Amino acid sequence: MKKIIVLFVMAIASLSCSNENQSVESKAGASTSNAGDYNIAVSVSPDGSQWTYTITRAIAKAKNLSHFIIDLNNCGDNSATFANIVWATVNGSPADLSPSEGAGTGCNPQASTNNFVKFDNLQAANSWVLVLKFDRGYETFATATGWIKAGSSCSQVTMVAPGCPIEEYCSFSQGFFFANGNVNNGAGTFWTNGLTIGGITYTQTQGNIAWNTDRGRGGDQTMNGFFQLGAVRLSGVESEVAADAAIIDAYFTGLNVFSTLVTTTGNNAYSYFNLPATSNGVTKAQVIAAGGRIGTYVDANHCE
Repeated sequence: MKKIIVLFVMAIASLSCSNENQSVESKAGASTSNAGDYNIAVSVSPDGSQWTYTITRAIAKAKNLSHFIIDLNNCGDNSATFANIVWATVNGSPADLSPSEGAGTGCNPQASTNNFVKFDNLQAANSWVLVLKFDRGYETFATATGWIKAGSSCSQVTMVAPGCPIEEYCSFSQGFFFANGNVNNGAGTFWTNGLTIGGITYTQTQGNIAWNTDRGRGGDQTMNGFFQLGAVRLSGVESEVAADAAIIDAYFTGLNVFSTLVTTTGNNAYSYFNLPATSNGVTKAQVIAAGGRIGTYVDANHCE
């Protein structure tokens, strides 16, 4: 499959779900509900990265929802996971997400899968619009499993959910994003919101300056970690190298590289980044090693 970067385009394609009237009672004689009390409509952006679940009451006496669970294990080892979720909302506010289910709720998704996402602590409402944004696009899987917790009941439903990835991950190189030619090669499309590393946001122009400075006489291999993280982060594939990305991001947290910029004097004056040996408990050696591993990943998964 040809590797491409998935560009997130917001548009809606309507899909429908069917409910299975399967209810698990958690307490005899308590306030119960079943799957047929609710309608679930699903819409997906054309690139498959944004999934919207709209849940409404099918009957007037339907209970308020407590939580909603989506089985993500729909494509074997290539299934979406909790780590692939970029953000989520409930009725426009940040969602309370969890990759696990507590005891005593009446729901037991772990009986069939450990790969699921739970929208927890849903507030009372007339309807619920739950949005999941993934870091890549997924095909629709029409017979996925979900669970609705309302009252003392947890009801299982069959619905549409993310299936296999639409395209494989790939990453552009650090040179694509930072070298001089990036102003003309289309890289600017990825720089729209800047690049945030360690909580500091840099513009494309600053990225160019940083690259040209580090490629000069005072170059520091620690900055290679900075550029490699920038490459996968701007490419949208950071989750593929999450552990190494976290090492680099931790080192640069609160550290604006331009605050360390030093310029020598004299006829052969030059500038360089005077980065600390250790920052936030992470050493330069660790950053350099992490950057090297990310570079290996990029080499093996380079976008055409």
